[in-house]
Amino acid sequence: MACYVDTLRSYPTAGLRFTEFCHLLADTREELHEMAEQLGIPRRYFQDHPWRWHHDVPAHIRERAVELGAVEVTMHEVGALLRSRRTTSSERIA
Repeated sequence: MACYVDTLRSYPTAGLRFTEFCHLLADTREELHEMAEQLGIPRRYFQDHPWRWHHDVPAHIRERAVELGAVEVTMHEVGALLRSRRTTSSERIA
């Protein structure tokens, strides 16, 4: 399974229960959904998009994702992953 978490960002004025979040990404939707299930993240929180699909996760869930094997990546690496997805998505549509 190839899942990834990027750097935590702070959202102190978001009005949410938690204030630090990151993105949980994967090479495939199936891998992402499998990891989310292991983390107890309900499917309704999945942020669907043709190539930017992901979950936003708070700090404590990020820690658990890393324990389960998610790879910590930089924003630069996230950009490369998303560019690859966008290219693949565009090729399927064409």
